[in-house]
Amino acid sequence: MPASKQSVFRYSMHGLPLFRLNLLGILLCLACSTAHAKHIYQYTDKDGVVHFTDVKPPDVQTGVKSTLVHAEARSLVRSRQDGTDDDRTIVMVNESGGPITADVELQDAQGVRSEPAVLPVRVVLPALSETRVLHVVAVNAAAGFHYRYKYSYLPGDYRAQPNANTRCVVPFASNKPFRVSQAFNGEFSHRDAGSRYAVDIMMPEGTPIAAARDGIVMSVENDYSGNGLDIDQYGDRANNVRLVHSDGSMTVYAHLQLESARVQVGEHVHAGQVLALSGDTGYTNGPHLHFAVQRNTGAEIVSLPFQFIGAAGDFTPTEGMMISASP
Repeated sequence: MPASKQSVFRYSMHGLPLFRLNLLGILLCLACSTAHAKHIYQYTDKDGVVHFTDVKPPDVQTGVKSTLVHAEARSLVRSRQDGTDDDRTIVMVNESGGPITADVELQDAQGVRSEPAVLPVRVVLPALSETRVLHVVAVNAAAGFHYRYKYSYLPGDYRAQPNANTRCVVPFASNKPFRVSQAFNGEFSHRDAGSRYAVDIMMPEGTPIAAARDGIVMSVENDYSGNGLDIDQYGDRANNVRLVHSDGSMTVYAHLQLESARVQVGEHVHAGQVLALSGDTGYTNGPHLHFAVQRNTGAEIVSLPFQFIGAAGDFTPTEGMMISASP
């Protein structure tokens, strides 16, 4: 998938006029609207009980049947409306393991007052939290009122000041050296802000992918299958893991193998810990790992230059370079 699609997630919700019965609005996913596909496993245990699960049974379990089924993509953030029609509180629920920056505004508002009064407002949503972001009250409900509310968001805290000259361990666990097929400012797909300083590393499917730095698992996309060079069809279909680090920066590991993630949202991980297995999902022309260090600027997600830690000293990856996780 293009790094900009993988690394930038934008959503918006438009609340319908509150005097109507439908108060939930319509959720429009602008960055990851493509549906997932995932396996459903069926097996019979030793007691004769038939099980259906989306969690792969242990290898010792026999007679397992697997079916690839359609599943909807999950968003990082959702909104909830509490209160009455004329006194409504909008709550945003951050279901990711890291902070989210959200911009909230009212549109076409008549006959209401809001808290905060000055909009739009930018709010940082803590990890795995619920945050009250907007309170809207009818000035005179009997006289009628209406409004729409809208929000957009990006992963990360826009206030963070990431460390300069970020140092990363090589993000795979293998004794074999692998070739950098695309480096900083790569002509094929590293031309947007979110991927300008990304690196693609060619490797066989099933290679263990490791955390480049200590961090917390912010999000996991684990249910995509298929690949190709049709940007419309595959641009948003790369399995990936996103970590957030103590300086507010984030690292992204993309094109991972279907259902190969070994970590969960909110989990603390250490540099070198295996996150998932490499794959060939999304917008790709062959198996590889897409790796980037990113930050939230408030307006967009941008990639940051970094260096890998090597036995002979730190180095900047360049196209064609062979790199290895071992000294």
